[in-house]
Amino acid sequence: MDRDVRRIGVFTGTRAEYGLLRPVLIALEASSTLEPRLIVGGTHLSARHGATLSEIEADGRRADGRIPVPLAGDDGASVASDMAATLAGAATAYGALELDAVLMLGDRTEVLAAAAAAVPLGLPILHLEGGHRTAGAVDDAIRHAVTKLAALHFTAAEPYRQRILQMGEAPERVFSVGSTAVDTLKAIGEARAGDIEALTGLDVSRGFLLATFHPETLGERSPADQVAVFLDGLSEALDRPVLITRPNADAGSGAVRAALDAFAAERPQQVRLVESLGAVNYLKALLACDAVVGNSSSGVIEAPAAGTPSVNVGARQEGRLKPPSVIDCALEPHAIADAIRRVTAPEAKAAARSQPPPFGDGRTGQRIVEILERTDFRGLARKPFVDRP
Repeated sequence: MDRDVRRIGVFTGTRAEYGLLRPVLIALEASSTLEPRLIVGGTHLSARHGATLSEIEADGRRADGRIPVPLAGDDGASVASDMAATLAGAATAYGALELDAVLMLGDRTEVLAAAAAAVPLGLPILHLEGGHRTAGAVDDAIRHAVTKLAALHFTAAEPYRQRILQMGEAPERVFSVGSTAVDTLKAIGEARAGDIEALTGLDVSRGFLLATFHPETLGERSPADQVAVFLDGLSEALDRPVLITRPNADAGSGAVRAALDAFAAERPQQVRLVESLGAVNYLKALLACDAVVGNSSSGVIEAPAAGTPSVNVGARQEGRLKPPSVIDCALEPHAIADAIRRVTAPEAKAAARSQPPPFGDGRTGQRIVEILERTDFRGLARKPFVDRP
């Protein structure tokens, strides 16, 4: 479209992904030639998942487009229905907002649906955080599918850029820019345990663990069995309070939620279970905690960037780059307990803080927008395929 200021749709469907998009939104809002149009869907509009649109609004932003989805169940058929609703809603929102391109991040089902909606409209897709490998989750296939739909790619590290090049993408369209999580962590600076105590009411004077567990969507065990094993291991090593965030809306998340509810109810003095801390408060907790435990991507991306040791449980994040501060362990109680003891040893935090920053210098959001400012979006959706030996 011919206009001086070009409109970039920014799609967000979850609390975690919005936190990673914030630095890009900030840089877009400061641009004189680009302006963001925020499109909100997924769990942001779900009361059961914390209605996290309120966190976006508290951030001073409004939803320019809303995509309500049923989120009626957590089985595969329900997730597919939610994807269909997202695809239809995204197509409507894109047309109403008269966008020049649409930007999205990651590998969730709603992101694939939002990307698919852009294709018949000829909208260039700008994709962040492609090139990862996560062998234990269906996210892996989704991420690579979005990569093949996208016109421009912004990766967190050079090995991820190389993987995208292996998929036939043109080198001049793939940029290694770092992780936006580092931007937010640098902006926060330091965080104190007292801040987390005030936020959650949990006594963290003896330190605390930060835990998240999602279903392994390609795992052989049922989600109920997976979370039972995780909680057995956590219990075995539980010598300090633990702050647990509930899982996302993946298939099987209902069983995980029920188990976490019961676990927290049995230990009200030691465990605090929250739906969502919000993007910034989650990172404050990550900075202040003794260690991160679970199978969230934050344990292998944000935690190392914050200098916080972490235990990565099971196969969900298998294939991602992991610096030495991340300890992999099997989804087995004794292995989990042993790994927790290792990352909470006195020397573990110092070692994590002394390692080189793995995912950028804290200027990722600005770097992405500088690239977009000099990009001509006209015809960008038409992609070459680069054959490689």
